[in-house]
Amino acid sequence: MDSTLLPNVVSFFKTIEPFHLLPDHVLDAIATNTDIVYWGKGESISLVMPEEKNLYIIRSGVIEQRFPNGELRARLGDNDVFGFNLEQDKYKVKTIENCLIYKINYSFLLQEASNFENVVNQLAIRASQRLTSGINAQYSQAEKSLFFKRSQDLANHNVVVVHTNQSIQQVAQIMSKKGCTCALVTNDTALVGVVTETDMTSRVVAEAFNIYRPVEDIMNAHPQSVDQDEPVISALNLMMKHNIRNIPVLDKNKQVLGLISPQELVQRHGIQAVFLIEKISKCKSLESLSLLVKERQSVFEAMIESHLPANVIGQVLMMIYDAFTCRLIKLAERNLGLPPCNYAWLAAGSHARGEIHLGSDQDNALVLDDSATESDRIYFRHFAMYICKGLAECGYPLCNGRFMAATPKWNQPLFIWKQLYRKWANNPEYNMLLNLNVFLEVRFISGDRSLFDELNSERERCTKNNPHLIAALVRNLISHRPPLGIFNNLVLENNGHNEKSLNIKKSAIGLVVDIARIYALHKGGGMLSTEERFDFAYDTGLINSTSHQDLIGTYRYVTQLRYSHQLQCLQGGKPVTNAIFPEHFGSFERQHLKDAFRIIRGYQDTLKMKFGS
Repeated sequence: MDSTLLPNVVSFFKTIEPFHLLPDHVLDAIATNTDIVYWGKGESISLVMPEEKNLYIIRSGVIEQRFPNGELRARLGDNDVFGFNLEQDKYKVKTIENCLIYKINYSFLLQEASNFENVVNQLAIRASQRLTSGINAQYSQAEKSLFFKRSQDLANHNVVVVHTNQSIQQVAQIMSKKGCTCALVTNDTALVGVVTETDMTSRVVAEAFNIYRPVEDIMNAHPQSVDQDEPVISALNLMMKHNIRNIPVLDKNKQVLGLISPQELVQRHGIQAVFLIEKISKCKSLESLSLLVKERQSVFEAMIESHLPANVIGQVLMMIYDAFTCRLIKLAERNLGLPPCNYAWLAAGSHARGEIHLGSDQDNALVLDDSATESDRIYFRHFAMYICKGLAECGYPLCNGRFMAATPKWNQPLFIWKQLYRKWANNPEYNMLLNLNVFLEVRFISGDRSLFDELNSERERCTKNNPHLIAALVRNLISHRPPLGIFNNLVLENNGHNEKSLNIKKSAIGLVVDIARIYALHKGGGMLSTEERFDFAYDTGLINSTSHQDLIGTYRYVTQLRYSHQLQCLQGGKPVTNAIFPEHFGSFERQHLKDAFRIIRGYQDTLKMKFGS
């Protein structure tokens, strides 16, 4: 390279990810060994040749990458980097405009950057590795966070462990002496109950209970617990789900190791979600519940800024959503009177999967006992309306498609729900498939669990190992293709403010969720979350290790992208949406997004060949 051009090339590299992370002396070495190439408009260029592998950076111009069959791989422009997968994909390049290209020997580049792991990862050949590197810094911090710690690492070992035959008085004295507000009750072999200070007050003092009776007479039997190696998020989930404050930690022999409490978590880590759930559970009116919307947003912001991974954020937001729903159900029962028959309130869609984001709307349903009369159904219509409107006031918008219990169609006796699943599964055409897609994932929230269990068994019977349904799901999947041509506003939508946006849910997240669902249903997997479904597909041999890494990496990247965008919306005082703005991305952010799109398209084609009809 002409030495006079060197400062200009180095300055350019400093604006390009991940080159901007390299020190000046490394950039000088790379720039010195960079070739400048000019390609005229309309040229067709084959880069697969015996020469050494190179990486290409577009200084100016536009190119298209096309596979040998002519299918578009990607459209690239200023500052975009390519050449990673050249040998594997064997694509050709066609120039759309005159192009100025920087060509760098790939082996030399990796050698010069070898002391900078994050840079090397972002320059990796495999797209899944580059995607993972895009959130790698977040994960390295997250692994040290509360949620990824083992329960035994946070457990308070200063606990009171007593035997079932010890007297209430003896246990109270031990708790007082050790300064503990909770005692764990065991028999000769295992944990069987928990006694708290509240139990001592409400069950013994208030009712003048015989203090010489055995403590098992007042204990809370069958306590929730976690194993020592389970992540702390599991304990937090139990606290929130069951509104309990103390979670025993058991060792591999099921013996008591310690205790996790909200106080312990807060003292060490300032966990806002714990207190928010508690506040929600104590609200006595819809008005007081709606005042907690900003606190939910604060929890979300804290999790994003703490660099927690997307699956953890989704789970915590799900717990908060569950808490709002359960409290509204209690308020509805108080305001409308006790339900006239048994019912089950169900979450559906992303809420059921535990993949909540800040813009999640409502997908829910009511299952009534088959004994429900017309009068009973009138009650439950008011009941559902109260809850759905309440959720809307608490920051969970009404569903545009009206897939809510407030819609009479989704507020039915058990036998009708069974009929619906049979109808959908046997005739998975467009309208019915749309309905089924929403209710393919359902999760029990409140009410009579036996109603849910019976319905869920019917759902699984109808949907698992159903080739006709799988083929319909695949046809629906491939009807929506991620936009590989994303560049210069192409395939983007105008958001009404003269800004071009891309719907990340429709273009990526929803498609990955669909891919995971197809794999799970094919093999009869009963899990709900997308990552668990990919794990299941790998464990059952449906996908290999490489595919597993590709799909998990892609899902995590696009989900994290949505969360980051939503944080920006909050901080900028803008509505929270799924619309991201690729024009605001750096070159490698665009590269990551295109990598994700190519992976999704590849697995769409794979499923089409495997299951399509």
